[in-house]
Amino acid sequence: MENQPKPFSAERTKLTVAKITVFYALFFVAMKIVIIFQGAWVLPNLIICLPIALTGLAAWYLLKIKKVNWLFVIISIVVISAVRYYETEAVHWLHSYLNS
Repeated sequence: MENQPKPFSAERTKLTVAKITVFYALFFVAMKIVIIFQGAWVLPNLIICLPIALTGLAAWYLLKIKKVNWLFVIISIVVISAVRYYETEAVHWLHSYLNS
């Protein structure tokens, strides 16, 4: 009984969040590429993809070397949340800034 791992252990939670970050980054970048092919602004949408793509690459690397830490988990949650929250305004601002 004592040798069973806890269902929500700290290590398991960190690995789960890192895996979710990798899959979400792949999904987000794929969706941005799809909307670009459907006629959305190219450069602003690619710029918006960068923070999430870099976070996903970092998560993949940390999973590969098996050294995920809580700082990365918190940073990845903040980056993804911030990009998603400000995405529409940022795309419009980038478009107006790049075309002026």
